[in-house]
Amino acid sequence: MKLNRNEKYVKWGLTAFLVIVAAGLFWLVFSNLRGFYDLIVEFLNIIAALLYGCLFAYLMNPVMKVTQRIMDKLLAKRNLSDRMAARISKITGICAAVLVFCLAVYALIALIVPNLIASIEELLQPEKLESYYATISKWFRGIFTNSDIQSFLEKTVGDPLEMVIGWLRKLDYSVIVTSLTSSVYSVVMVIFNILLGIVAAVYILIFKEELCAQAKKVTVAVFSRQHADRLLELARRTNSIFGGYVMGKIIDAVLVGVITYFGVLFMGMPYAALIGTIVGVTNIIPFFGPFLGAVPSALLLMIDKPVNALYFCIFILILQQVDGNIIENRILGEKLGISDFWVLVAILVFGGIFGFAGMLLGVPVFAVLYTVIGDRVNKRLARKRHPQQTSLYYTIRTVDDLPPVTEPSYTSAAEEPAYETQIDPDDDMEIDDPDYDDTPG
Repeated sequence: MKLNRNEKYVKWGLTAFLVIVAAGLFWLVFSNLRGFYDLIVEFLNIIAALLYGCLFAYLMNPVMKVTQRIMDKLLAKRNLSDRMAARISKITGICAAVLVFCLAVYALIALIVPNLIASIEELLQPEKLESYYATISKWFRGIFTNSDIQSFLEKTVGDPLEMVIGWLRKLDYSVIVTSLTSSVYSVVMVIFNILLGIVAAVYILIFKEELCAQAKKVTVAVFSRQHADRLLELARRTNSIFGGYVMGKIIDAVLVGVITYFGVLFMGMPYAALIGTIVGVTNIIPFFGPFLGAVPSALLLMIDKPVNALYFCIFILILQQVDGNIIENRILGEKLGISDFWVLVAILVFGGIFGFAGMLLGVPVFAVLYTVIGDRVNKRLARKRHPQQTSLYYTIRTVDDLPPVTEPSYTSAAEEPAYETQIDPDDDMEIDDPDYDDTPG
């Protein structure tokens, strides 16, 4: 009972202890940031198969759901128990999802890999390499002839070909062999993890309802009712954003890659498969993707024939306009609710931290964070009886310039436009937050 009398001090002491522990962990992480990053990478490598499984299951799930709906309609006409019909529908959906996924992977490999190898072999032919070397040398001679730069290069570098030969002679081939062995091992492990990921995806699809139910059960047990509802709603919103965005970007990238491949073939340019693959893969990255794919492809064509690079750049500009205004809108549907500026910020921040995966997933992650912060802001505005329309804040100098709002209503950031919020008078969502100010604005 003595603890109850000193409950206030116990809480203060526990809070201070947790703050000290959090500060110590924060200092340990940032004082040894590289080691902490390596630890995270090592952990991700350990669970790589499970991560692949989650990704594959997420991609297979739409096919499974469509198949289940079709089977439910067909089995409803037969005299089967609900349990048996549900089991048959689920098994059929999983089989269809795995079959479609494997066929899609096989089709991509069968169509891309042979043509990609042929393009690389054509690119690395001795006569091609000699032609590229002659072209580049001619460009440099044309640029630097009779200039101070030419004399500087002759004194410091000498003949470029002799420099390359001397560099090759100094190479430690044992290090190269070790690196190649490590690279082969990495590729084998990736393939092994992908195969295990497909198996894990099947199990995830089988037990997905049970796994979701367990996650909800833990959420309800750990958090208060209000916070549990918020987390469940956030999970639904995240699934909606990621499901539409990731699948849409993959489909859009495949279409753009295929169109680029046939466009390059139609214009009679070389390396069609290689260029189509580069443009398609990089098109997954928002904002910078088209440029990241077009620049190396144009340089490759410029070395072979400069006029081809010009035609290719014009073709890519037209294709990106069609893709951005027609194809992508049809596939992705509604926008993420964030402006191009925030898309740029998300790509730079997440891409700088997590690389290619950050560039791909950073935008939907930022969109989720954006809606969460927007909800928090709108709730506080609704509690203070301030308007939520962003347009009303452009010209204000003080808070008194805002028009009054008689009814405190809240609009979710996920339901409002990217720049203009709307007040929903029918939304009577209860706001229970001790930080809110009850006084009218």
